[in-house]
Formats: sequence, structure tokens, C-alpha cells
Amino acid sequence: MTQNRCFCLKTLPSLFSIGAIVGGAQATDPQYSLVNTIANVNAITVPIESYTGQHDIMAGGVSVGDFNVDGWPDIFLPGLGSVPDMLFINQQDGTFEDQAALWGVDRLHMGQGSAVGDVNGDGLPDLYLMSFGPAGAQAQPGKALLYINQGADAMGNWSFSEEAVERGVNSVMTIVAGKGAAFGDIDLDGDLDLYAATWQFTPGADGNRLFENDGNGYFTDISDEALPDAPFVLRGFTPKVVDVTGDRYPDLLLTCDFATSRLYVNNGPDLNGRITFRDETETAGITFDNNGMGAALNDFNGDGMLDWFMTNIHVSSANYYNTLYMGIEVNEAGTPIYIDQAQVRGVGDNGWGWGVVSGDYNNDGDVDIIATNGWPQWPNEPTRYWNNDGAGNFNDISFITGLSFHIDGRGLVQLDYDRDGDLDLAFVDNGGPFRLYRNNLGLEGRPFTHFLRLDLNTDLHPCLAPMGYGTRVIATYGGRDHLRVVDGASSYLGQSELTVHFGLENLESVDQVRIEWADGSVTIIENPTIDQQSTVHAYHPVDMDRDGRFTFFDVSRMLTAYIAQDAAADFNDDGTIDIMDMMGFIERYSTPCE
Repeated sequence: MTQNRCFCLKTLPSLFSIGAIVGGAQATDPQYSLVNTIANVNAITVPIESYTGQHDIMAGGVSVGDFNVDGWPDIFLPGLGSVPDMLFINQQDGTFEDQAALWGVDRLHMGQGSAVGDVNGDGLPDLYLMSFGPAGAQAQPGKALLYINQGADAMGNWSFSEEAVERGVNSVMTIVAGKGAAFGDIDLDGDLDLYAATWQFTPGADGNRLFENDGNGYFTDISDEALPDAPFVLRGFTPKVVDVTGDRYPDLLLTCDFATSRLYVNNGPDLNGRITFRDETETAGITFDNNGMGAALNDFNGDGMLDWFMTNIHVSSANYYNTLYMGIEVNEAGTPIYIDQAQVRGVGDNGWGWGVVSGDYNNDGDVDIIATNGWPQWPNEPTRYWNNDGAGNFNDISFITGLSFHIDGRGLVQLDYDRDGDLDLAFVDNGGPFRLYRNNLGLEGRPFTHFLRLDLNTDLHPCLAPMGYGTRVIATYGGRDHLRVVDGASSYLGQSELTVHFGLENLESVDQVRIEWADGSVTIIENPTIDQQSTVHAYHPVDMDRDGRFTFFDVSRMLTAYIAQDAAADFNDDGTIDIMDMMGFIERYSTPCE
């Protein structure tokens, strides 16, 4: 494993000042405020009936991305056919401006799930969007959209270009059924591949597709060759592309309806370099979810293994509950083993569950769960805020956080839109108003809690996927390790921000941050600066001049350092500068991404 010895930090200002600690239910209980009007994100998402079937009732996603790369998160909101799609660009003052028309994404169509990723490696986030076609027309397959970010023109105007057909990702099924999507680098070749989930009843309709990126943002459907034959029709909602076995190759965690959720483990490349997956669902213990809808992946009990939470429909008489698959171990065959503990850990019931997120909302050092729910003619349930006790046991405190409202909730994402160091929330109400809730921890009159927030920039490392996808981050503080994984942050029909967030409560320092990049290299930051959002850059070990290219200048710098016995020439990080360092450098220079 090569340690990345050089990193850069770039900080950006926060919007709000620190407030004083005041009394309340608990010092660290967050208080959320509905801020649609003051943030200028007033919108109503009403799906039109031409979605067909029940797809209109299930619609309502939202995605977050820093589309103009100014360090502040923006919000993409599908209009569901009743109004054009919206793109709320963050104005860095607590407000947003809908610039969908300026960017060319104000399409009037039947949108579904979306995902954000830099598919062509130009440093600009692109946007993938499931669609059933133009509003007012009959719903039809083959209408998915891929918006390629064109950046700013000479006048400073930003725009997208829709290129799904030419890039090979417009069609995910032969019938109308597309739902959620997720990016990830399945073959660790430094670009983002795409998984598209579909909710279908028709066997043999070629649903749930895996698209491989050729390195330039053009895709090939490799589903038939790479994916195992499903034992039944997968009625997919929320996919996640993330390594849960520890071999760095991302696996597929598919949250699906009607007890069809699957765990596909990545086999890694075969002798011809092709990636395939094997179905380990039953062996892994993923057998108790009845109606998997939304999903959240995190280390809830702090044991260093990722746990998998799924929202479900709660029917106590039928023994239907949410599932919380706690990671137990990875067996000798390389299969992760889970046990469902949703009920015993207090997160079994949230009505007819949909969107869910997990994060440290009270900045106390552990990760909590927030879930929305709703369905017409179903018992009305409030939003759930499950507070983690630090050991992975949860208590619903939504009634004291300002989140105990009743909506027909679908999409739910998290972001720190005002850059004040705590996690805000955005909810989609199917047939109702879009809701942006500000977390008031950092505002005047509320308790201040310390935090650490990191953006991962891999633009100058050609062997790493853009935007830090696939990176593991371990922060050590308070006497233990805290794990976060950049897995794309997919939520039901959408995606949260990718910024890595750690709450520190009243701790005033972090001992160390260990960043494990997807290629196996490591960046270690001792005593990082807290209470600000910073950017960590990854560089390839042989890129000695840090320009993102491998040229004679890199060789020259290595030779100069080697002759001078400079520490920069210790390529294998063994504390000694010798011929092994030079041989290692030459080998990586010749095959930099192997």
C-alpha cells in the first residue's frame, strides 16, 4: 500500500456565525426549521397521471450536486410533468435561484430517479435522470436523460448538454419502469460506471442495467455478461455501488420491492479483465426485507463494518418491518455476513417507508437515521428521526426536532446548504410542497458543536474515479475510529451531497484522518483543522510535479530526489531510499493504474 505523502487543503467560508449554548431538551438535539420561503425554493411536486400504473404515486426524487463547482451544494428537483424540472443554484447567502432554463434542464417530462457524477472526467458534475418521456404523451421506455456539464462560457453562463442517446444510456428497459440510479467505479479503472434500477412486473424485459464507462463518458451495457441471472423479476428502487467485502472492488447492494432485494458481490477482473458479479443474497443473510424502498449505508455501531438499512412497509400482523442489516464479518469466501436487527435496535417501523438518510445530525460523533413515509389511504405516520445512542441503538426524537410532520414523503436527501457545519434536509412530498429544513445547531441562540467536513478531489489522479467515489475515510477522535464511505450517497430516487461529515460535539481536535483511496493508496492527515469545510486532493505516486500527467519531468524529479537522498524519493515508504524505490517508481510509471 502506497501512502500519498502530499495533500492540499482548501477552505471556504461558512455563512452563519457561532451561537451560544442555550437550554433545551438535550444540548445536542438539533432543531430544524422549514426555510422554503427564505431560501427561495418554493415548489410543488405534483405528478401527472400519464406516468401509467402506479409510477406517478411512487414518483418524487431530488438530488444534490455542486454543479458550478463553487463549493456550495445545489439542488436538482424533477417537476414530475406538471411543471418543468428545477435547478436551484446556491447563492452562498442562504438562498437559491432556479436556473434550470439557463442551464438547459427545464424539461417538462415524467422524471423519476437521478444521480450525480462526473462521467467524462473533466472535473464537472454531470446529471443522469430516469424519464418516461414528455409530459402529456404516453409514457414510453428509452427516454432516460444524461446531462453533460459544459461548464461556463466566456460570459460566465453555465449549461448542460443532453447526450443520453449518443452515450448509450437512454434505454434501461423495453418497458416503462426506470427508478433509481447510482454511479460507481466497478472495475477500478478510474471512471464512473452506472447502475440503473427498474421496478417491473414483466419477466424478460431486460431491466436493472449495468453500464460500463469507456473512460470518456460513453457507456456499454454489460448487464448480460456481468450480472448473475436473477431468480425472479427484480423490482428495483434504490441501488448502491460500494465495496462491502474489503477488496476495494465495489459490490451492488440492490434495495428492491416485494422481497426481491439482492446483494451482488464483485468477483474482480477475470483473466481477460472483465468484471462479473455473483449473487450472495441468501448466504449474506439479506432475506428479511419484504418491501425494500429506500436505503442508507453506514457504520451504525462503530465496529468498522458497513451496515445496510432499508425502509419497508410496516404491517405488524404480517411481520413486515424495516430491515437493519448489521455487518458481522466477511467470511473466508469473501462474502459479508449480516443479521437483521431493525426491531431490537428501535428502527423497525416508519409506516409506508420511502426515502431515508443517515448522518450525524446532532454532531455528537455517531450516525443517526431520518426516514420519510406515506401512501394514499394508508395510516398517516410522522417523519422519523432515530437518534443513535453511540452503540447503534436508536430512539425516535422527531417530536423535539421539528420533524414530526405528516407528508406523503418520497425522496429525502441531506446537505449542508448554508455551510455552517451541520446537516440540513430536503424532502419531496408526492403531490405537495417541496420542503427544505435548516439544521439550527450552528445558529445564534443554539448550541455550537464542532465538526470536520471534507471534500475529496481526485481530478489530478487519472486512476481514481472522479469526486472521490469509492473512498473510505476514518477519522480518529474521542478514543475511537469513525468510518465514512463515499458510496455515491444514493437515496430513494435521488442523491445526497458527497461531502464527508464528522460531528465532534465538544471535542476541539481530531487526532488523525486516514483517507483510503480506491486504488489502495492512503493519505494521512494528523491533527486536521476543524470547524471548516476543506478539500483534500489525491495525487498519483509517480506524479511528482502534481499536474495530473506522467511525463519526463516526473522522472527527472524522482532522479534528482534519489541522488540527493531526499525523502521524496522514498517511494515505498519504508524509511530507506534505495534501488527498490527506483524500481517501484519505474514499475508504476510504466503501468500507472495497475
